[in-house]
Amino acid sequence: MLIATFIVLGLLARALYLAHWLRQTICIRSARSGLWGVELRRRVGMQRLPCHVSEYPVPREERILVNRVLGLVLWHREVSVALPDSASEHLNAVGPQEFDGQFPAWLRVGSKPA
Repeated sequence: MLIATFIVLGLLARALYLAHWLRQTICIRSARSGLWGVELRRRVGMQRLPCHVSEYPVPREERILVNRVLGLVLWHREVSVALPDSASEHLNAVGPQEFDGQFPAWLRVGSKPA
C-alpha cells in the first residue's frame, strides 16, 4: 500500500510539473476524442546553448506534441529548431506557419495529430 501511495504521489507531482511547464507555451492546435486529447503547442524565444556551440543566446522555436487523458498530461514529445538571426528582432511577431517547414510532419500546423 505504501508503494502504491508513492507511485500515485510521483505521478501527481509529474502532472503538476508538466502543467506548470506547459503554461509557458501557446496552443496552436488541439483535438479531443472522448477522454483522450492531443495538443500541438509552441514556444518562441532566445535560448542559451552550451558554450561550445554558442556563447550568446540564439532564436529558437520549440514545438511540443502533448497527449492528455482526462486533462492530465500523459506524454509529450518536443522538437526545437534554430531560427535565423534576423528573427531575434521580432520574436513576438513570428507566426506558427512562418517556419513550419523546418519541423517534422507530425509537428506541422497543417498535419493531423498523431
